[in-house]
Amino acid sequence: MRKFVLTTILMVVVLAQSPGQEVDYEPYQKGEFPRWAQDLRRFEIVFFGTIPFSFLYTSMGYSLYKYGAHNWDRSYAPAILGNKTPQILTNSEKIQIIYTALGVSFTAALMDFILGKMSDD
Repeated sequence: MRKFVLTTILMVVVLAQSPGQEVDYEPYQKGEFPRWAQDLRRFEIVFFGTIPFSFLYTSMGYSLYKYGAHNWDRSYAPAILGNKTPQILTNSEKIQIIYTALGVSFTAALMDFILGKMSDD
């Protein structure tokens, strides 16, 4: 019975979006949004877009740092170097990595904003 209801709802939603009901949208005009809103949107895109990369590189960097700080002991080697049982991070280490990655992403977005303002002049 549940499958029937879900299928019926899905069909109603799909059929309600028939091609004859499409609305023609116009592209945004040049001055439609204020400059500060465009700058904020670009900052947001750069910030959230760099989070996965900054988190990856921060995690890798911390793992390599920890490996080197323990005199290159194989038990501290990161998984990327072939260690089958890498050391488990503590909660404070995880939080530190997350905050560092967010800081790197914020810095990248801020630098993009500053360089964009410099090129506007």
